[in-house]
Amino acid sequence: MVSGLSKDQLELVDKAERIARECLAPRAHDVDAAGVNPKESWHDVWQNGLLTLGVPKEHSGLGLDMLTYVMVIEKLAGGCTNTGMTVHMHSTVMRFIEALGTDKQKSAFYPEVVDGGNLFGSWGSEPETRGGTAMRYTTITPEGEGYVIDGIKHFCTMAGGAHRYMIHCNAQNSTDALASQQLALVPHDIAGLSQLDEWNTLGMRGTVSPSMKLDKCVVGPDAVLGAPGDGGKTGVTQGFSLGFAAAYVGAAQAALDCTKEFCLNQTFAPDPGRVADGLVVQRTIAEMAVAMNSAKQALYDAASQWEGKTPNEKAVLGARAKYLATVASLDVSSKAIQIAGGRSAHKRMPLERIFRDVRTSTLMPPNLDRCLELIGRAEFDLDTPLNRDS
Repeated sequence: MVSGLSKDQLELVDKAERIARECLAPRAHDVDAAGVNPKESWHDVWQNGLLTLGVPKEHSGLGLDMLTYVMVIEKLAGGCTNTGMTVHMHSTVMRFIEALGTDKQKSAFYPEVVDGGNLFGSWGSEPETRGGTAMRYTTITPEGEGYVIDGIKHFCTMAGGAHRYMIHCNAQNSTDALASQQLALVPHDIAGLSQLDEWNTLGMRGTVSPSMKLDKCVVGPDAVLGAPGDGGKTGVTQGFSLGFAAAYVGAAQAALDCTKEFCLNQTFAPDPGRVADGLVVQRTIAEMAVAMNSAKQALYDAASQWEGKTPNEKAVLGARAKYLATVASLDVSSKAIQIAGGRSAHKRMPLERIFRDVRTSTLMPPNLDRCLELIGRAEFDLDTPLNRDS
């Protein structure tokens, strides 16, 4: 579906597919069942050089273009949705460091990933605000030579698993959400950080995203990335949507592949033919394949146009890709269950896990309604209020 990819790009995508098949997929069931961070899979991703997707080349990373990046995330998510999603969120933090970090910060943080194999999480959501809003009640206040962070976050992905967490804070106690937003990196073992509840969810159980409290957490001056409001100007935030779409596509493609294999190998007496020989099944598989092709094309097109676009333009590109990936992945994972029938509810088949992961992960902002709003406003050439989903 993508023409003109270089040999290096194709080799990276192929490597991601191999890692997903050989390392991530065999563990995906256990990660889901236990509801734990996929640390062994993270280790495999690191050892194979793919944990540095968002680390610049001058800091010994891959520094991937957006098209190759989403294709790699897609392949990883095809093996384990949880691993693909967490690697994406980690990689987005790496892009924030590239955009906002000083040379000193980059020299300090990047080796923790390149040499140490550590992941960085991103915690933005809060109990008091609607998903995706830029408004933060978590405060960051100057004190001495550093800062004090106070607040409650929920959906804190990779809690207890990542090495550092990028906290989205309010630096000025202001109602101007974008202008007051400050990003700060805190270590996993910082004093005052505590878990408030259990992560026991429908799907995406291996992302381990409970609510967390930051109670007078003290960080040094080098923990802060840029000045208040700088994060919203980078266009990095909008990349979350594109990576989410890649993860949805990867998971749904895995469901489609599993269903096709089932149909090609399953027969039911007294019919001598395979399930794949049935016209109704062929029609349904065709609908699934067309939906996947459309979602992938939108994703790859958006990624190909990404560089050089403004944050508003990226928001619309991301919304188109995320909308189509959401609709397609929900449809495909549901039809996979329908075709395979009652046996697909068994844990021994991956379809029920993928179905739950897709249904859960597609709730991430911007949701379907917000995606359509962003697209619709662009069609009318209206300004897009990014402070609602920044």
